[in-house]
Amino acid sequence: MSLKDDVSPPVLVSFSVTRVCNLECKHCYSSSVEEPHPDELTTEEAKAVIEQIAKSGARLIIFDGGEPTMREDICELIGHAQEVGLRPLMGTNATLIDDDMAGRLKEAGLRAMAVSLDGADAETHDEWRGVEGTFNDTIRGIKTASKVGIPFQIGHCVYKHNIGQLPAIVDIARDLGAVAVEVFDFVASGRGLDNKEYELSRDERRDLIRQIIELQRGDDELVYRCIGVPEFWVEVEKTVPEDEVMMKFVRSCCGAGIRYACVMYDGTVYPCMLLQKEAGNVREKPFDEIWRTSEVFATLRNRDLLEGKCGRCEYRYVCGGTRCRVYEETGSLTAEDADCWFTEDEIARR
Repeated sequence: MSLKDDVSPPVLVSFSVTRVCNLECKHCYSSSVEEPHPDELTTEEAKAVIEQIAKSGARLIIFDGGEPTMREDICELIGHAQEVGLRPLMGTNATLIDDDMAGRLKEAGLRAMAVSLDGADAETHDEWRGVEGTFNDTIRGIKTASKVGIPFQIGHCVYKHNIGQLPAIVDIARDLGAVAVEVFDFVASGRGLDNKEYELSRDERRDLIRQIIELQRGDDELVYRCIGVPEFWVEVEKTVPEDEVMMKFVRSCCGAGIRYACVMYDGTVYPCMLLQKEAGNVREKPFDEIWRTSEVFATLRNRDLLEGKCGRCEYRYVCGGTRCRVYEETGSLTAEDADCWFTEDEIARR
């Protein structure tokens, strides 16, 4: 298949450089363990992937895992990303960031971190993350990185047992000096498939995003993003005045295969870390070619292929339904999102 020159470049590519992790989180999309994958990309292979990501036109790369700070060459990879014109970011649990690691990350050119904090207290966070003491270690790591001038945002996964803790998480984020709070709906993928009982109900999910909207409307300092609930932007359009939307809100509908993709530690390319439908492998074809030619990506980009209520929805190009959850439940990239709460009348723009 020839390259498609009319395909827009990705804005952000997540590079999960290792499956190794020091924690045992219940929702881990990469099913992280203590040993590297036998087919983990080498340093030179990883550098080649970074170059391919830059060639695709991407602006941002986020180094993820597992826990990326457990890969010995992580600073070398961050430095290479900056050299080829990418803005390097990192998703981390921050537990291993001491003074030495923080200094090396800063020197390598890391621009910002997204740090996971899934509970507003040690009991909640440590139970979800599977290791006692994680909450305190994460807070310490955030403060250490902040001390050397690395900006950070808090990533907060919402599930059945912590659904009421978001306001307290916001307070912690503000006290620590975060620039944003990114709220993730728990979508069962990877190890999360063994913990589906923690998923929110449709009504809980609806109430959560309405809470996020109200938090953003009342906050002139923090930026709020919502991941895993693309209906968020439909609610914003329906309930927030346009001038306020322009001033305060960051668009955060599903960008899988449209503005975003994920490269795994063994070279597999997915549309998203949560939508694990293989689009290709960088050991067989360069990332920039996969981005432009993959049928998986082409399907996700064409929202007119959506079925059922999603296909009838006039907001399908700003929402499209939670494709990762639909795929896990149906095996289809285009089936209706049965968890959408909008009525037939509400999916028509007025």
